[in-house]
Amino acid sequence: MSANQKGVVMSALAAAVGLLVGGLIGHFGTPTSSSTMTIPEEDQQKIILVDKLMNDKWMTEVDLKQQMIDLVDTSNLRENLRELTSKPHLAASERDDELALMIHKRFVDAGFDSSDMVPYRVLLSAPDPNNPNLITIHDKDDKEVFRTKYKEVEVRNGDDSPDFVHAFTAYAPAGDVKTALGVGVIYVNYGRVEDFDKLKELGINVTGHIVIARYGKIYRGNKLLHAEERGAVGVILYSDPRDVALEGVQPQEVYPNTFWLPGSGMQRGTSYMLDGDPLTPGWPSTEHAYRLSEEEAQLPKIPCQPIGYDDAKVILEKLGGQKAPEDWVGGIEGLAYNLGPQMTAEFQTHSIRLQTHNSRKVSRSYNVVATIKGEVEPDRYVLLGNHRDAWGYGAVDPSSGTAQLLETARVLGELMKRGWRPRRTLIFCSWGAEEYGVIGSSEWVQEHVEKLAERSVMYINTDVCVSGPILSVPASPLIWDAIQDVSKLVPGVRDGKTVYEEMAAYHALRNKSSPEMTTLGGGSDYAAFSFYCGIPSVDIWFSTDQNKYDISIYPSYHTGYETFYMVENHIDPGFRIIQGCSRMALLTLKYFGDSAIIPYSLERLPEAVKQSLESFKTSGARDKLVKIYEKYSLLEESVDNFTAATSAFANKLKTLESSLNDPIMVRTINDQMMKLEQVFVLPKGLPGRPETRHAIFAPSKFDDYAASGFPGITDLLYQYEGLDAGNQQKKGEEIKRHISDLTILFQRATGLLKDFHFI
Repeated sequence: MSANQKGVVMSALAAAVGLLVGGLIGHFGTPTSSSTMTIPEEDQQKIILVDKLMNDKWMTEVDLKQQMIDLVDTSNLRENLRELTSKPHLAASERDDELALMIHKRFVDAGFDSSDMVPYRVLLSAPDPNNPNLITIHDKDDKEVFRTKYKEVEVRNGDDSPDFVHAFTAYAPAGDVKTALGVGVIYVNYGRVEDFDKLKELGINVTGHIVIARYGKIYRGNKLLHAEERGAVGVILYSDPRDVALEGVQPQEVYPNTFWLPGSGMQRGTSYMLDGDPLTPGWPSTEHAYRLSEEEAQLPKIPCQPIGYDDAKVILEKLGGQKAPEDWVGGIEGLAYNLGPQMTAEFQTHSIRLQTHNSRKVSRSYNVVATIKGEVEPDRYVLLGNHRDAWGYGAVDPSSGTAQLLETARVLGELMKRGWRPRRTLIFCSWGAEEYGVIGSSEWVQEHVEKLAERSVMYINTDVCVSGPILSVPASPLIWDAIQDVSKLVPGVRDGKTVYEEMAAYHALRNKSSPEMTTLGGGSDYAAFSFYCGIPSVDIWFSTDQNKYDISIYPSYHTGYETFYMVENHIDPGFRIIQGCSRMALLTLKYFGDSAIIPYSLERLPEAVKQSLESFKTSGARDKLVKIYEKYSLLEESVDNFTAATSAFANKLKTLESSLNDPIMVRTINDQMMKLEQVFVLPKGLPGRPETRHAIFAPSKFDDYAASGFPGITDLLYQYEGLDAGNQQKKGEEIKRHISDLTILFQRATGLLKDFHFI
């Protein structure tokens, strides 16, 4: 809702209170020269109640918004981050439990109305600390002549810890595979589908081979799955200097002297392709829950191991075969980037062995969930969440977000001491085991799905508060405008007056007339809220400046070099960016928690939908869809009708000054808007993806990190033309059915926006 709309509604609310008070005065007041008007206590309470119901505290509490901004303290944020990163805290570890208890106590000390530690028993994965995972090279006598590192080299005193987990890929199985003499590995670039297709075009078959892929572009789980589906027997992952060390690999050019990654940096991470506990898909992993066997769970079948680029060079430089395509060439100095699998003549008697010793175990992991009860609508929730567990120190991911969570809680606690309380209930969440597959949040949502779907206004996520200076806020289109409104109030973290001005300046350099707003991809704790429940969600973080460095993620991601020192000295000196993140979170909580009319931007939803439909036209996908299903145009027609309905509803909201005089009307309008995005939740999920139910905006099946409009259509169309006639017909029927489902969903959404008394 725009500022003008908010002003209109505010005027209407004030008029309603005035009418009620005037009516009571007219009824009870009998002023005479010898008496004064009195209002019975019971009716005074009614006046107070109606005042609360109709008061838009976002509009009236201007000073409080400034207090929120002023109260966020960089010294507190620094101390929070220092404490959180003092030791590694892998999910379900002793230190992870200690931090859960600390966060619980902080919520209690802040004066929250409740704070609970919520346990789930979930399947996790770990390497053997006494038998590390290795890639080794052997000579003709099977003598080992090289082995990879399994832990980062300590380049700064104090960064090592005996509790730091060895490098591994979570859920990848234990395995031992070895190449024949003279056979190395196959270089598969980023391990995308198009990369494997290119290898096939070049006559290279990965079946029976170990492949090596560089990190980046897509989720690591997709890399492993693509290799497995094509018959590979093992995967090696590494971070290439082209992606993580753009200014050179010499000691003075990398951590601890800069934020670039040293050669032994190894990115840990999960390979699980779904969300939540692998043994209880779709259901909460409570003590009594039925569990699948590991064999039944959808877990990787081949071993996988991450290494640093120093060790990757030793392996890659021994490869012969064809030269890699030009755009596959990375940044390792002096490396030819051949594809393999044959080794060069010098190493025709050598072989490569991949050994992993990972194991899986059901472990207890805690969420911490705390509430501030709303004084007017306690049954309406605005949620803020951040995960707690890390692959190591986690100074950026997730502890920059957790430092913010704790400071945001402290600020709200201080305001409650001064008498403030939100209109709606605020829920703070510290999630467990996110790194393994957004487990803690998924289990909690699955346990409370009906309640959350009925009562949630929106969810705010702050996984990585700071990896750079540029505000990035992928979100449901329903909250795009509100997030920009908030960003115009938050002081800049660099040289701009506000973070909005800084964001706009950044996008202007990318030839954008205004900040580009995007929908959510996968990979963090908003997933269950958005993709499973259809609850409008936003992920607030400050990302790397891609105008300066064209990289997708900060270089030390999930490595031993993601330390407090890194953040304090290279990413956020002075902690102004994390401060900006906390201010964004606070004001977003207040905007959605205190506005009488929820500040959704309804017209943005069909706008984003139409952008996705337009992309089908430009890519040629629409022509394919029309050929497959002659009723495809009915989907476009239903989207047009939905667009008209949202515009009519929004326009009606602008003209409510004379009619919005009833708190029940306010509630009813909010309920209509709250349910709008949930209309697009498919009860059985997307085709072949029951865990992903949002039919309009959800991650791509082929890259869990990437956002996708109409993901069901894009998934079903993928490689459609390469199918034989029988499978093409079968796939075509799936496409027809899904398009029919989508058409009905848009018709339902249009109907939801009709006047209340219409069915």
